Amino acid sequence: MMAHANKLLAPGAQPLVGRMYEAEAASEPAPAARAPAAAIPMIAPRPSVAPVLPFVGEVTACQRGASISIVRRLAHDADLFLADHNFVHAPGVKPLADCFPVVPMTVSLEIMAEAAACLAPGYGLVGFEDVTARRWIAVAGSAQLALRIEARLDGLDLQQGEARIAVQVFAGDENDASIGATVLFGSHYADPPAPGPAPMAGGAVHDASGLYAARHLFHGPCFQTLAGQVRVGPQGAGAHLLVKPAHGMFAAQPDPQLLADPALLDAVGQLMALWSMEQGQAAFPVGLARMDLYCATPAPGTLVPIRMDITGQQLTVASGDVEIGDGAGGVWMRISGWKSWRFKWARQLVDFQRQPARYLLSDAQALPGASGGLVCQHLTAQRVAMFDLALLARHYLHGSEMPAFDAKKSAPARQREWLLGRVAAKDAARCWSGTQMHPAAFGIEYDGAGQPRVASWPAGLAAPCISIAHCGEHAIAVASAGPAGIDIEKIAARDEHCVASFTSPLERALLAGMEGGARDAWITRLWCAKEALGKRLGTGVDHAPSRFEARSLAPDCSLRMRHHPSNAECRIVTTQLGDCIIALDAGAAS
Repeated sequence: MMAHANKLLAPGAQPLVGRMYEAEAASEPAPAARAPAAAIPMIAPRPSVAPVLPFVGEVTACQRGASISIVRRLAHDADLFLADHNFVHAPGVKPLADCFPVVPMTVSLEIMAEAAACLAPGYGLVGFEDVTARRWIAVAGSAQLALRIEARLDGLDLQQGEARIAVQVFAGDENDASIGATVLFGSHYADPPAPGPAPMAGGAVHDASGLYAARHLFHGPCFQTLAGQVRVGPQGAGAHLLVKPAHGMFAAQPDPQLLADPALLDAVGQLMALWSMEQGQAAFPVGLARMDLYCATPAPGTLVPIRMDITGQQLTVASGDVEIGDGAGGVWMRISGWKSWRFKWARQLVDFQRQPARYLLSDAQALPGASGGLVCQHLTAQRVAMFDLALLARHYLHGSEMPAFDAKKSAPARQREWLLGRVAAKDAARCWSGTQMHPAAFGIEYDGAGQPRVASWPAGLAAPCISIAHCGEHAIAVASAGPAGIDIEKIAARDEHCVASFTSPLERALLAGMEGGARDAWITRLWCAKEALGKRLGTGVDHAPSRFEARSLAPDCSLRMRHHPSNAECRIVTTQLGDCIIALDAGAAS
């Protein structure tokens, strides 16, 4: 039976049916022991006809009417929808492979439905049960990713005309499924329920086009199906969706046959994300309990109502029930138990992820005595505690910096510290430049003496000098027209042996008479001042702290320092940030 494509069928009519010659590489029929499953009538393979279902790739194994294994290779240049669903917004700065393109959960539903269709010829998709997404399917780091799709017939009722097919999708070499579900096929749609209440009339009102334009929703044109006003209230959300043709989703198939409408269904996750946004959180879908389809997907151009009612919140998961109309007063589909995982991201992180060239992730840090042309930025680990570190690296790092980040995977604390320092330094450099520059548009490298400097800086734009420091949960950096040095260190009690290891007799005399916390703070200032001076000179302390000596300590917590090899003297200012000391050497004469 030929498939219907984008047709409105009357309630109770035959659902959308996939043509079975996509499984032309299937093996011999299942043995007699599987005869009950094989009772579904098969449509013979037709090798002369090109495949239509876009996600049925190479069939590697098949027991007809029982199970099927499919390998489908996702590719950026073929699966064009990936360009409209990536987490790193860096157009013109990074290639798509480095922007973490992710397969939407609703596209995974389509992938599973198409594999299941190969085991239920003559039947059509009527729903899903127990959808569980365990991890992102990201086509990142390379231009292709092989998916292995395993489907098996889990139940068949010939009298009722119902089939249940269990499907799992495995990404790359993973042994655990990224997503799994039971896909429901039937000979006819169930009679639709009476429509529920109309979309919400109250709540906050947003313009859908504005939400997409400002990237409160990161989705590209393919998945931009919310239309007109979107209302979000304390217990749910409502809107209208514009059904779009599937043109442009696949390079080789301008008019693909789809069993579901993944672009339209993705709006469910978008609506949950908007509701979570009103609660101060981000949200990403992780599954659903059940989805029932009552007719074929409404025709392109149809405006359909959607309503989501929040039904529960457990720990970090929010659940909701959803109804989408058919555009003609009836019900197209219902979802019970849609689930999204919620993240409590800092406001700065949300804004940065939306528009990384416009927003900084770190905070400006005031420093006493700093010149007007010097910029200092400070970042704490708490700011990004709920955000994936590797994804943060993709947002901030130039391609030349990623190998250094990846090389630190075996030492997570060191990797995080290193990345936080990069974030602070890039924010300082961007702020100093006075331009809206993407942080991944330039890199930071080290010179022969191990001092950081900007690299791949835009031609024709003056580049700043930078200095970076980090300590535990803190990272700090400065950008300035000339060399500067900064350091940060936690105040702590240090015994006399430790103090003697990096101080001169003069410095110990300056510390004489100090006690308790005041002494601990000044010892820390002294060490930070030596580090800051070494960084500004481009040599570092280099295991020779005696080369850097404090000549006097001032009531304003500044220090007059001398570098003995050059006899250069300067004034270094310090400030206290929580339980840490920050020291800055901006090259000011003592």
